[in-house]
Amino acid sequence: MTHRASLTAGDPDTLRVTLAGHPFCAELDVDHVHAMANAASERQLPTGSFLLQRGQPADALALLLEGDVSLEVTEPGGDPIVLETLHGGDPVGWSWLFPPYRWLFDARCLTPVHLLQLDAAHLRGLIDTDPVFGLALTQRIGLLVVQRLQFTRAQLVEMTHHDRA
Repeated sequence: MTHRASLTAGDPDTLRVTLAGHPFCAELDVDHVHAMANAASERQLPTGSFLLQRGQPADALALLLEGDVSLEVTEPGGDPIVLETLHGGDPVGWSWLFPPYRWLFDARCLTPVHLLQLDAAHLRGLIDTDPVFGLALTQRIGLLVVQRLQFTRAQLVEMTHHDRA
């Protein structure tokens, strides 16, 4: 099933304000937010569409504004396994930061989704040219990875206890 996504460049001032208000950008230097806004566009996705798909090029960081997205993994011939459900205010994706720049999971829209999409090549360029920005952004991505691993660990512990009962 194919779903159409709408993508708009958006007004630069509105993008900066929206980006600055996203929790992922909290406490970022205003100049860094403005630099990130140059890589940003708004995107609307319908229920059931994929925000990202495993194995595809990881070309953007997504910052959810509204809606719910499930992070999933599907093995050939199997049903999707939901790893976590993300909501407005959450960032989606870190594979854009690490070679080979391919998504490791699927992200499926459970509801209509409104997000900011930040071009990965632009962000990597900013990281390379501005070490202060690079440190701030990679610390945020590192925290995201830690939070997702902690959530997954808690799920595994819960599943283990459930299986023993």
